[in-house]
Amino acid sequence: MKHRKTVKRMRDITDRRPLRLMCAGDSITDGYWLAGGWRNTLCRLLEENGLADRVTLTGPNHGGNGYAPLHAGFTAYAVDRIAAEDSVTGERGGLMQLVPVLAHFPADAVFLQIGSNDVLSRYDLPRFGERLAGLVLALLNAMPDCQALYLANLPDMDAAGSPFIDRQIFPGDAVSRAVADCNTQIAVLVRRLAAEGRPVFPANVHSVLTKDDLLDGVHPNAKGYEKLGRFWFEKLASLMRI
Repeated sequence: MKHRKTVKRMRDITDRRPLRLMCAGDSITDGYWLAGGWRNTLCRLLEENGLADRVTLTGPNHGGNGYAPLHAGFTAYAVDRIAAEDSVTGERGGLMQLVPVLAHFPADAVFLQIGSNDVLSRYDLPRFGERLAGLVLALLNAMPDCQALYLANLPDMDAAGSPFIDRQIFPGDAVSRAVADCNTQIAVLVRRLAAEGRPVFPANVHSVLTKDDLLDGVHPNAKGYEKLGRFWFEKLASLMRI
């Protein structure tokens, strides 16, 4: 029922103007090694399906070769700012601290994928879901026009040969176990916020990417970015009932 109501609101919006979509998150949204990352594929599919005039992307950053290059992806960022002494990978910026900046870029829908750097930093993972809830609610409060926030879970990571994952810190399959635990917390969070009537929907990115789709154990390769772009296009198409 909630999704149908959201779709109706989206139709009302696109009858008047283009839908404003914010793609927010870390380097996977930004496009590590490939400027634009999966957003290039998303924009291409929107153009191929005659939807470029119905959807625009928004955010403080610019990158990629898509027709709408704005976004809110920040390489190396975690949910919260992480001090160097609290991280095994050094200081990191936090998306939470950028909410006042993002509030200047109104969005009707948000695609949010964040948390891989929290895992890599081994930062406060037992409270990951609680911290992520704070970010989601802050974004919704800062963006009163937002009708749908799709919250992605985390793709798996591969410590074998990765320059970003220390095997002494993450021996064996420890990094995959950490990802799985955070994804459980994300699933619980999405269910709770939806039950509270928040416009929050799940995005199962973990089911889309395999370790074979990774370039360096963390970031997607070209095939992985293509798969993510198609995944997010399908989410958008469902939202707009295309």
